[in-house]
Amino acid sequence: MRQNLFREVTRRICGSLNLDEALFDVFLYLKEELPLDSVMLTVYEFEQKRARIIAVAYDEGGLLVDEVFPLSNAAWASIGAWQKESLSLTVPWIRDHTHPINSEIKKVLIRGMTAIATRGRTFGAFSTITCALKLKQQIIGNLTFVAEGEGHYNESHADIISEVNEPFAIALSNALRFMDLERHHKALYQDTREMRGDVMIGADSGLKHVRRLIEDVAPTDSPVLLFGDTGTGKEVAAGEIHKLSLRSPGPMVSLNCGAIPETLIDSALFGHEKGAFTGAIETKPGRFERAHGGTLFLDEVGELPAAAQAKLLRVIQTGEFERVGGSKTLTADVRIIAATHRNLADMVARGAFRSDLWYRLNVFPVRIPNLKDRKQDIPAMVEHFIATKCREMNLPTRPELSPEALSRLSAYDWPGNVRELQNIIERALIISKGRPLTFADLGRETPESPFSNTSPSDPFSTLNDAMATHIQHVVDHTRGIISGPKGAAKILGIHPNTLRSRMEKLGIKSQPPAGRG
Repeated sequence: MRQNLFREVTRRICGSLNLDEALFDVFLYLKEELPLDSVMLTVYEFEQKRARIIAVAYDEGGLLVDEVFPLSNAAWASIGAWQKESLSLTVPWIRDHTHPINSEIKKVLIRGMTAIATRGRTFGAFSTITCALKLKQQIIGNLTFVAEGEGHYNESHADIISEVNEPFAIALSNALRFMDLERHHKALYQDTREMRGDVMIGADSGLKHVRRLIEDVAPTDSPVLLFGDTGTGKEVAAGEIHKLSLRSPGPMVSLNCGAIPETLIDSALFGHEKGAFTGAIETKPGRFERAHGGTLFLDEVGELPAAAQAKLLRVIQTGEFERVGGSKTLTADVRIIAATHRNLADMVARGAFRSDLWYRLNVFPVRIPNLKDRKQDIPAMVEHFIATKCREMNLPTRPELSPEALSRLSAYDWPGNVRELQNIIERALIISKGRPLTFADLGRETPESPFSNTSPSDPFSTLNDAMATHIQHVVDHTRGIISGPKGAAKILGIHPNTLRSRMEKLGIKSQPPAGRG
């Protein structure tokens, strides 16, 4: 019977290139062999203290989830002890609904079932049994069986889940490789599409001097350092340099140095080898590898920690680097464009930025002026943003501008620069309902506070909700910049790493600057 079970599970889990379909096929078969209401494939990401749900299957079907959710310290303590034991032996882990992990996974089960079709379903008591999936003595993920009710699983079921470890491990490994490759291709395409898709408005007027500098430096391979306040359009200028360069057929890859945790910056820049740290289940190329033959845009380069500055300097000098956890020297042919809103010369004087890196980057500085200093470009920008946003929002008609609209826009000082103009136009389109755009409330505080999200019947929010709202408001205000003198951590009075950890726990995402202009 066991031989037939192994063969049948292997045939089914390998019978489709779609992991959700294959997992559902296996679920239907195993449901006849043991108590089973759900099958789940997960990966534990120890650095971030969270679980990554790859796929689930229920009676209603299978679903590719690929979502992460944080786990409590109590859950992590038990996970660590079990996986340490599983490194030497494949030890199935039998748990009931009172276990810390199960109480947290319960939310994921309900969310997954809702996503498939079973809306409104609830879980009471339930049992689970989990097996670590190993290939070549390395844990790559976990297989979990779930049954509603208490005490469903025993040692005989542990033998079954151990028996099917290998085919599930192979299927999960292949799925993770495919998903990571797909993410890499999407990220590369998005990098190139975003950087090439923006339009430099004002090249013949307010940005005429900038355009001339860009045309001078673009054909060379010299590093370029773009200065300017947040929202002035430094990303767009970088894209113009790439488009006009001999590297334009190659990729343009970007990295917001202020939005990456310090512990992950090396991996983001240089990549990492499989097994380099807990959770590194696959070799992953960094931005330098992805940008080979093209351009690497380092936004907010002044936010780089000291150790990363030293490694970046070495790559600029020699073109050589190693992935995190690797010993092989790699090379990358990359043109560097950096950008910052900070005074790097002052940072060098204070010892906050390496002078040798500063001199390497500051070969050809270009300052992008604030919008208030080139208001002659506002009419063209307004036309461009209205046309672009109408397409993105699928608006049936394009609203006209009221007679006084451009006068109001030109009289405003634009502290948020081009990004603020773009956001104000989008907001006006949302509320216009086809009527002419007036921008009558320009410069006024929004009528509702960002904290006024409670109703009369619910006058109070939880402490976590209030904290999440406040942090999100500050992060939005800083345009996703976490560290530095103008970062969210400075405003909130906490360490940047503490803020990133709290944001992850509360499910707050830092959005990188959009910077259109």
